[in-house]
Amino acid sequence: MKAINHKDVIRGYLRFSVFLMMAVAVTQLCISVFFFTSEVEVAKISVKMDESERIYNEQNYIVESFDEIFNLYGAFELSEDVNPDFLMRSLVSRKMEVAAIVGRLPQEDVLIHNHLLTRLDDLLHVRDSISSLRKQEQTVKDDLIQCSGESRSITRKMRVGKMVYSKK
Repeated sequence: MKAINHKDVIRGYLRFSVFLMMAVAVTQLCISVFFFTSEVEVAKISVKMDESERIYNEQNYIVESFDEIFNLYGAFELSEDVNPDFLMRSLVSRKMEVAAIVGRLPQEDVLIHNHLLTRLDDLLHVRDSISSLRKQEQTVKDDLIQCSGESRSITRKMRVGKMVYSKK
């Protein structure tokens, strides 16, 4: 004996089965989209992290370069026997290397370094002026010493008419 609503029960079971399979399929789709999205986000985070690490390493290199520049700059004051032209060329070449690195990085990451580079330009102009004035001073000193030596030798030999008298 079949129940009066046997067809309705079968239809209900089939309907339930179809909706259950659709729910399972939607759940599977949601889970796979979630995992795919997670993988994409992890990849983007990894790329950003690599970029941040590269910027951090270059900033550390820039700081070390500035330390080297300031150590070279301090060499001007260490002794009088230094070659200022060589040191100035070394400083300028090192500064240009740092400026090239700073130019490659995003501007918001190197604001302080840009400021230091502009102030370093002013400092190098002053140092260059000091070096050129020291050269002029040394030239004037040498000329003065030479003139005073010649003056002494001339005053020792006094010419009166055709006779030369030497003072000793």
